[in-house]
Amino acid sequence: MRAQKGDDKAGAFYHLVSRAFFAQRADISKREVIVPIAQRFGISASDVEAAWRDRRFSPTVDAFIEEARVAGATGVPAMAWPHRRAIVGMMPAAELVILLRNSHASFFP
Repeated sequence: MRAQKGDDKAGAFYHLVSRAFFAQRADISKREVIVPIAQRFGISASDVEAAWRDRRFSPTVDAFIEEARVAGATGVPAMAWPHRRAIVGMMPAAELVILLRNSHASFFP
């Protein structure tokens, strides 16, 4: 997506996929979930299926998983920054804001 459509479109795509997963409890590994979202951004069903079939993004996904493991992410959602401990799990927005504002707190190493 990013290579074909740029950062803004990729961000919007990932936002819709995340919304489907977290808000709608959709199985984002299913064709009927991902293809319509991809098509909104001009990515064809055949392109999605070819990427899955060829495991085109497996090395990138594997690298992200390893980075998340090293950062301490043990679930989803997770957010991490270099040299900081990951914030993991669903929480009220106000709690997340406090954690982010108080980055010097003991939550971060």
